[in-house]
Amino acid sequence: MLLTDIFRYFGGLFCVFMDKNKRRKFSLLIAALLFTCILPAQQIEYYKVTGGRGVPVLADDNTNHRIQVYLVYGMENVQISYTSSSTSHQWCRYRTKPDFNNPEYIPSVQNGTTSTITDVEDGWGYYVDEGSMRRYVWIIDYRKYEFDIRSLRIAPDFEECIGIRFDGDADVEDMIYYTPTGTPEKVKRVFELSYETLIWDESTKRFSPEQVLKTFDTHPFATSFTPASSSELNFPLVLKDTEIRLTGDLFARHFGVEKSATIPFYEAKAIELHADTTITYSVSGGNVEVLPEELQAPAEITFRAYANTPVASLFTWRIFKDGNPAPEVIFNAEELFYTFNREGKYRITLEVSNRSGGCLKEYSVDIAITETVMEIPNAFSPGTTPGINDIFRVKYKSVMNFRGWIFNRGGTELFHWSDPSQGWDGKYRGKYVPAGAYYYLIEYTGTDGKKRVKKGDVNVFRTKAIDTTVKPVE
Repeated sequence: MLLTDIFRYFGGLFCVFMDKNKRRKFSLLIAALLFTCILPAQQIEYYKVTGGRGVPVLADDNTNHRIQVYLVYGMENVQISYTSSSTSHQWCRYRTKPDFNNPEYIPSVQNGTTSTITDVEDGWGYYVDEGSMRRYVWIIDYRKYEFDIRSLRIAPDFEECIGIRFDGDADVEDMIYYTPTGTPEKVKRVFELSYETLIWDESTKRFSPEQVLKTFDTHPFATSFTPASSSELNFPLVLKDTEIRLTGDLFARHFGVEKSATIPFYEAKAIELHADTTITYSVSGGNVEVLPEELQAPAEITFRAYANTPVASLFTWRIFKDGNPAPEVIFNAEELFYTFNREGKYRITLEVSNRSGGCLKEYSVDIAITETVMEIPNAFSPGTTPGINDIFRVKYKSVMNFRGWIFNRGGTELFHWSDPSQGWDGKYRGKYVPAGAYYYLIEYTGTDGKKRVKKGDVNVFRTKAIDTTVKPVE
């Protein structure tokens, strides 16, 4: 249970037994406690550090070891003050680890409950000896570790298809302090990187320019700036030609001595690729089941690639059929429109390369064109059982260029149709034909590309319909 829930629970119980005025006062008290609980934790400065150029900055608050690290710019007039309820403070210092059996005491000036030391040195830890719950403070002269960058370039051995990495000439010396256990720790510097890139919007299918301005706390020449390289460090790919600027560190900015370096024109190498498939047309209908992953021929499909042009400069589509290693089609463009007329399984691949050919992105999609089915009935009974086998209609799927004819035995054409979903209702010139055998001729093209002709007899049955109406008794 949360602390706020506990307050509400017991507060509700107490209020039952209070009069109106007491309940009001108690409610105000609970509100004050709740407000205190939800306030963010404030950083407490146990020691006050002054002096040097500008205002000293709290660079690290190591709560596990109860030590705070301050950076000052120059040691002129640097002093540390400490205030508690006691009127007598004994100050100590250490270089790498405090010796509590033989501490190194240093003089201080006492003013009531506040004492101050003035003979402060860089690279030392200080503390007031007040028993086991001592708090510690470490002083670093930032002027000795000032970040100074003189040149910036892309590291030549880094694969720019996945991000960027820097090389150059800079001073980035580690700022080390020692915890009370004697463990060396490093103060993290914070740098700032800025450049322009492109961001993909799936809803509009477009790339839009965006300025990137992000900070990081690792060595600028030992960091790979890639997308989602870790939960803390995630830099978008540089997808367009841009200026890249490295600035730092932010301690230098605090003291007014910030340095920066630029790559005035970075020629982007990385590619970001998105693609989609749009079925422009596929034969619909058919009265034979088609699997969900299958399309009926002819299927007209548009394949579209979206990439960060002009960095992405060469688009190559290939269409492979049934695992054949040789492509049936090779096409160079961002968009491919293709009509699939033949049955089989197809794999459509796309390769996109950058201007130098050094970076490559790939995409693939599978398409299945169902085989042709053509089944022709040999009998039907028009006009006798409405809705039941009263149309001469083929069963089909993936049929192209369909034509059909019905003839009598004398060779007279009784019916002609070009849509396989339609059929003959058994009539000629508006009247049902007599029962007997008739002749059909059907021509069509299958998804194997071959033209086929089917012909044969169809029997017309003319059984008399049963009269089911109820007649009155005479």
